[in-house]
Amino acid sequence: MGSLQDALLKAGLAEDKPDSPRQTARPGSHAGAKKKKGRPQSASGRRPAPKRASSAAGDLARAYKARERAEAAEKEQVKQARVAAQEARRKRNLQLDELIRGQTLNRKDAECPRYFEHLGRIRRVLCTPEQRAQLNAGQLAVVSLRGSYLLVSPETRDAFGQIAPDLVPDLSPTEPEDDGSDYPPVPDDLIW
Repeated sequence: MGSLQDALLKAGLAEDKPDSPRQTARPGSHAGAKKKKGRPQSASGRRPAPKRASSAAGDLARAYKARERAEAAEKEQVKQARVAAQEARRKRNLQLDELIRGQTLNRKDAECPRYFEHLGRIRRVLCTPEQRAQLNAGQLAVVSLRGSYLLVSPETRDAFGQIAPDLVPDLSPTEPEDDGSDYPPVPDDLIW
């Protein structure tokens, strides 16, 4: 298993360090000494100090900071998208409020529930027996606004559906097709 230095060398983040301390210039050596071939020497006759792991640590620190900046930018983008979606929903709700103002047919004395499925759950709206019959006949419709289900005319429902189709539940009766699959299979050896 290689060391951290070997890994940094392979990645090109560190330079090769001399194998032994003898290969580096000694502080007491004189300028007229025989020069070794290889690394360039400075004007004072000493070889420049090799880059140590601190250079690699600096590179690693810069990489972490770049990663943190990228993550912060991504979080900011997600936050801005969420704020934009909330603002769009708020504007849509204000537009729907204007459309439906004075158009609702819900009555305070309504006691008859009409159940239907919307957004994957069973919901209900309270209506009078007459309104329930009109709902079943398609003469009235239901729309959802801020968690409340409101009775409206089919024309208002159509205008509402142009702005927010996801807030208009489908009240048409849905009965499963009778394909005969609910009957058990007839055995092959049955003789009539």
